Amino acid sequence: MKRKYLYILGIVVIALLGYNSVYFKKLSEVKKAKKESFDFKAYADSIYYKGILKSKKTIDLSNLISSLKLDQNAAFKNFGNRLGIGNSAYFMIKSTGKIIDIKDGIYTVANEKNGVVFIDTKYIFGNDLRDASGLVKLTDFKTNAQFNKVSENLNEIVRNEVIPKQIKNLKVGDSISFSGAIKLSKKQTLFTDLLMIPSQIKLQ
Repeated sequence: MKRKYLYILGIVVIALLGYNSVYFKKLSEVKKAKKESFDFKAYADSIYYKGILKSKKTIDLSNLISSLKLDQNAAFKNFGNRLGIGNSAYFMIKSTGKIIDIKDGIYTVANEKNGVVFIDTKYIFGNDLRDASGLVKLTDFKTNAQFNKVSENLNEIVRNEVIPKQIKNLKVGDSISFSGAIKLSKKQTLFTDLLMIPSQIKLQ
């Protein structure tokens, strides 16, 4: 009789273990996992190295200033990029100048034609680089979170991998060439003393 009960108990235990070992994922969870498997780092790498660094849309700052003074609307349309309706747009620019000050990651660069440009090498956040590049559209992704992940990964590449190496030995008095993203508003009256998020900085 005892054997009978032990046998039944054994079957119950095995059944319970077998039940708990079987796990069925919901279809929505599987789809979500597939979405999250998208390699944003690799995508951002491509945007930076194959897109931003080789972009034909990057305009010399002197030319942009001249275009803005000549026809602001045309300059915004031809050289700027904006995601929605508004008075602001992002631009990819390039220029040269001499470093006249370095403080808390901000490089103050003076140029005879363009005045002063402030290059922020420390707080490289936000969507400036992504939006100024014009290479990424909101419609490319299904959610804002995914769209913003592109910015996060792009910023990390520039902030942690690119810029630290390029500014390592720079000092006040050095002449440099640089490129990066700026945000301008049509309401601005002056286009000097600009704050730029860098994409590249080189010693001349």
